Amino acid sequence: MAKDVFSTFKAADYCNSSDSSIKRFINSGKLKAYKTPGGHYRILKDDLLSFMKENYIPIPEKREIVRKKILVVDDDEQVREGMAKHLRLNGHNFDVTTAEDGFEAGILFTQFVPDLIVLYLMMPHTDGFNVCKKINSNPMIKNTKILVITGYANEKNVKKAYECGADKVLAKPIEKEELLNEINSLIS
Repeated sequence: MAKDVFSTFKAADYCNSSDSSIKRFINSGKLKAYKTPGGHYRILKDDLLSFMKENYIPIPEKREIVRKKILVVDDDEQVREGMAKHLRLNGHNFDVTTAEDGFEAGILFTQFVPDLIVLYLMMPHTDGFNVCKKINSNPMIKNTKILVITGYANEKNVKKAYECGADKVLAKPIEKEELLNEINSLIS
């Protein structure tokens, strides 16, 4: 069984704290974490729970609402983190994790097991087309919905994205409300 892995944002939400506080605890050595190839911290659930117990932080018993899991994959950090922040806030109640490329997404797929992946087509190393194929070939995650966003929404790329397994393809730029509507229609 894969252990739960927390991003700093997810850990902050779990601890009712801020992302910057979690990063300070990591940097001071108080909270164990590792870095992804993209330089992002990840925290094992057991390490987070130990930290919370040692620091008398209340541990949530059970979450009454099961939050849908979304993995945002984009090589542009500002776009990736901005979208993740939007999906976490404003009452959307999504559990969001990010990856900066197809390689990191591949590592996170089996740990995070998302309900939906927001995937940009053009990325270094492994493009969105290959990520779609990998998702659909893995029985553990093949039911994950794939929402592709691209600035190259010509007929050829859109057709290829659907052939590779995308459930929906949207062209950039996209309004936040349109994105949210598409996400809700795919995972509701």
